[in-house]
Amino acid sequence: MKHLSIRWRMTLWYSIALGVILCSFCLVLLLLMRQQILVRTDAGLREEVKEIGLEIGLAPSAEAFETQAEARFSQHDFYEFLVVDRNGGIVFASSQPPEAGTDTPSIATTPGAIEIGTIEFGDSGPYRVAVAGIESAFGKLQVRVMRSLKPIYADLNTLKFAMAGLLPLGVALALASGYFLAGRALRPVQDVVEVANSITITSLDRRIAVGNPHDEIGQLAAALNSLIDRLERAVTEIRRFTADASHEIRTPIASLRSEAESALRAPRTAAEYAQTLEVVVEETTRLGRLTDQLLNLSRHDAGITQSALESVQLNALLGDVAEQLQPFAHDRGVTLTCESVATCEVIGDDIRLSQVLFNCLENAIKYTPPGGEVAIRLQTTARAAVVEIQDNGIGIPESDVPHIFERFYRVDPSRQTDSGGAGLGLSIAKAAVLAHEGTIDLRSQLESGTTVTIRIPLSTGSTTAGSSQTNLLNV
Repeated sequence: MKHLSIRWRMTLWYSIALGVILCSFCLVLLLLMRQQILVRTDAGLREEVKEIGLEIGLAPSAEAFETQAEARFSQHDFYEFLVVDRNGGIVFASSQPPEAGTDTPSIATTPGAIEIGTIEFGDSGPYRVAVAGIESAFGKLQVRVMRSLKPIYADLNTLKFAMAGLLPLGVALALASGYFLAGRALRPVQDVVEVANSITITSLDRRIAVGNPHDEIGQLAAALNSLIDRLERAVTEIRRFTADASHEIRTPIASLRSEAESALRAPRTAAEYAQTLEVVVEETTRLGRLTDQLLNLSRHDAGITQSALESVQLNALLGDVAEQLQPFAHDRGVTLTCESVATCEVIGDDIRLSQVLFNCLENAIKYTPPGGEVAIRLQTTARAAVVEIQDNGIGIPESDVPHIFERFYRVDPSRQTDSGGAGLGLSIAKAAVLAHEGTIDLRSQLESGTTVTIRIPLSTGSTTAGSSQTNLLNV
């Protein structure tokens, strides 16, 4: 059935199930009807045995009984009667009794007991026979009350033929109605398919109509709409990422081309050539750093970033990063202070963690004016190491804070310093922190400073060895 459509499969399964149910119902109905008819027939036979037995008990002689029986039982509805004596002689017989067979039940041994069975009487066909032994004034008698089963079997056969004729018709009607109902039931699915097939990369704003959000089709449509929402956001992000990356790469390339064209336009002194080369080196360094950042993010998005997870002394790593950025802080006239650093150990990639700390600390120094201060704190909780990098720099407007970790997002250019980057540092930091199952948050107040809080889970069995106050990095 795999090559059939769902509509046809539903129709066939529905028809097969209904056919099996109808056949079972007809079989059970025939058996119940046959059993019920036999029960009623046996009850009627018992009543007739009792009636003729009553006449036998009241008759003083065989002749008197025969006379009375001729009047009452000679033609009595559907029943035939036969009364014989001990020697097998017929005492009374109704108008059309069937010929006796050799398998006629024997006389009941207990007076008043009634035996009932079905007997074939040659051409007369099957009869239901009730036999009883009755004591009379003129000896022990055997009473047989019989009823032909031919009419009953004929009615049952008529019912069988009617069922046999109506059953295929019922299955055919079930097939037609099932196909129609399956089409109606699957019509919303077809609508979903048509709308989904019509959505392209240029029409991701379209959505599938959800008729009933509580049924399965509505839930499917809602799930597809959610998928399209995520796809639209991803495509929008890719487009913005591509446009921003192209813009960022074009800027240093344009600068390199401009410097090269200026150098080739006219002869220059050695000092002027050296100045041009310095610009070239600066722009190529900037371009290389931007390329590395883009490659890092692309690998993270593709899930191919391989991290060497090992035990990392976070306090030592933080000290190394702070020492590395000390000359940069000194050049900008910023005081870099490690206020308190707790000894702790985490499981992670020391290279990526150092990149996180470097990016956040570099940003803090970069956007702190000369004479400002950047404070570093490392504390521990029951489960995590908490790094805080706090500055008293220019701060970030409240409207920009929710977007600060987005790629290529930069605050109002009028507030940028001359060393503004491409807007990828914090994005890279967040990706690395999330890869370590940690969190990174940023709080900022305009003209008052910014605080970045990084939480990294502690390694199992890691303990704090107290905290130390140090000013070795004060500049």
